[in-house]
Amino acid sequence: MNLHGIVSRAIGVVNPFVEAQIYRSLGAEKQADYSRSPAYAEPVTMMVQKQAVTQGDIRHLDNLNIQGVFTSIYTNGNWCGVNRPKEQGGDKFVIGSDTWLVVAVPENWPDRTRVVACLQK
Repeated sequence: MNLHGIVSRAIGVVNPFVEAQIYRSLGAEKQADYSRSPAYAEPVTMMVQKQAVTQGDIRHLDNLNIQGVFTSIYTNGNWCGVNRPKEQGGDKFVIGSDTWLVVAVPENWPDRTRVVACLQK
């Protein structure tokens, strides 16, 4: 049951949804000079909701020694931070002119996900 889908209209009144371009990571690709750079699938446009990170998220990121500007992003579907066993991770969200890299996935349900993302240059 998608509880988020049921309550999302009421939540959107308080904290509106925003449009985002979501890029699923395809891993690294080799360049002509043999260096590697991240590769991404074509973007998917979705409505997402940005919220502040929780105190628990901040503690978790601090213990991982990750620094930066963070936000929680709620969206439909499954998006990934680093998942080495499945060789997934590094998805990014572009919201307005800001690019956010997924660094943690505290909630992953079959029909929705909450990710913690770090603002990129």
